[in-house]
This record gives sequence, C-alpha cells and structure tokens, in this order.
Amino acid sequence: MGIISDLANFEFLRYSLIATLLVSLSTGIISPIIVYRGMEFIGDGLSHAIFAGVAVAVVANFNVFLGAILATVVFAYLIYRLNKSQAFHESTAIGILLPVFMSIGVIIFSKSPRYTTDVTSYLFGNILMVVKEDLYFLVVVTILSAIVVFANLYKISYWISDEDMAQFYGIKTNTTKLLTLFLTSFVVVSALKIAGVIVMGAFLVLPGVFAKISANSLKQAIFRATTFNIVASLLGFLLSYYFDLPPGPTIVLFGFLLLILFISLNRKKFEIS
Repeated sequence: MGIISDLANFEFLRYSLIATLLVSLSTGIISPIIVYRGMEFIGDGLSHAIFAGVAVAVVANFNVFLGAILATVVFAYLIYRLNKSQAFHESTAIGILLPVFMSIGVIIFSKSPRYTTDVTSYLFGNILMVVKEDLYFLVVVTILSAIVVFANLYKISYWISDEDMAQFYGIKTNTTKLLTLFLTSFVVVSALKIAGVIVMGAFLVLPGVFAKISANSLKQAIFRATTFNIVASLLGFLLSYYFDLPPGPTIVLFGFLLLILFISLNRKKFEIS
C-alpha cells in the first residue's frame, strides 16, 4: 500500500508515473518503425544531439526543451541530407555527427558553474524532477506521434519494406524519412527527463525488437511494442520505488530481462522459423 498512499500524497511521484506511461506510449509507437527500418542507432544519435542543445540552453539561460528540440531537428536534418547525397549510409552519418554534437555539449557544459550536477542530470535522467509543463509536452508529443504514424501507416509500411518499390508506386520516401526523423526527434526530447542521454536508445529499440519477433504487421507491431513498454515501465517504476533505484536505467534493465525471457520461452519457435 506504500506506493498508493505516496501517489496520493506526493505530486512529484504522480507526475513521474504519468510521465513514465506517456514516454512508454510515444516510444512504443515509433520504436517498431526504427527497428524495422534498421535505424536503431538513431536513438543514441538524437539523444547525444540533445546534449549539445541542452548545454547551450543551460549556459545561455533559456528554455531547455527549446534547445533540445533545435539540436535534434538540426541533427536529424543533417542525417537526412548526408544520406540523401548517397555519400554516407544513415549509420555512418550518425557515427560522424554523434561525437561532434556530444563534444559540443561537453565543451559548452564545462563553462557552467554547476558542470557536474548538470551533466549527471541530463546523462542519466531525473524522473523525479518532472513538472506539470513536462506532462503537457509529453501529451502533445504522444498524440502527435499517434496521429502522424497511423495517418501515414500505409506509406511507412511500404517505405520500411522496400524503399525502391515505394518510390515506384509514387510514395515520397524522402518526405516519409524526414517526417520519421523529425518525429523521433520530438519523442527523444520529450523522454529526456525519464531516460537521459545514456539509456535513451534502449527505450527506442527494446520494444521494437520485441514487436518485430512477435508481430505479423506494422500495426500489430506498434500495439505490441506499446504494450511491452507499458508493462516494462510500470514494473520497472515499481522496482525503482521499492528498492530506491534510478527509474530510467531500472526500466531499461527490466525491459531487457522481459525481452530475454520472451525469447527464451519461445526459443523453439525461433529455431523452427
């Protein structure tokens, strides 16, 4: 009964739980697209890009979310342009830009008088610092993710299956790719306080991997990924509460264990396929 009474008495704990559920929804919606498309590295790339934007915002004393959004949008657009030029594969472009943005963030953060505190907070997340405005932003991003993905489900399905064939049938694959990158940017920014820079990639990959090995269509994969995320997030949140553990990493580890358990229980199925 401890957590029930604490949820009733402490506003910050209620905000933390609601934020965790909203992040599990938004990342669950976008995760199968990332995994099916083979863009797993994008979560790490965008989260590290956030670091540069947050650093600028903290040192220049303006809105952190605005700095994070600007940095991730620029990062996503640069990936799109480099990949479109066919000079680099997506993963290569991310590998080039990731350390650049991270280095910018570290250099700028070093000028902050609260260097250690600021870096630790944004690297590992701080779910207990979620405020009402963060929840509003999360709600908007979650709704936006659902609308964009389900409104373009046919186009996205074609794009992740066969980009050349999608182009042949008149689907604007470059627009779809850019839309996916920008949407992922907003999802990553919204999840910053829950996941932090370090474990952000896991929130975008684990549910997609689970969905890929258990679903028969993209639509089914999205529903299974969000279900997986909600279960992992709720149980991870409970574990972090009762054992006084950092919520973000605990949720990631619990999600990983759930995925391993599912694969182990269905090992014969995978061996046959």
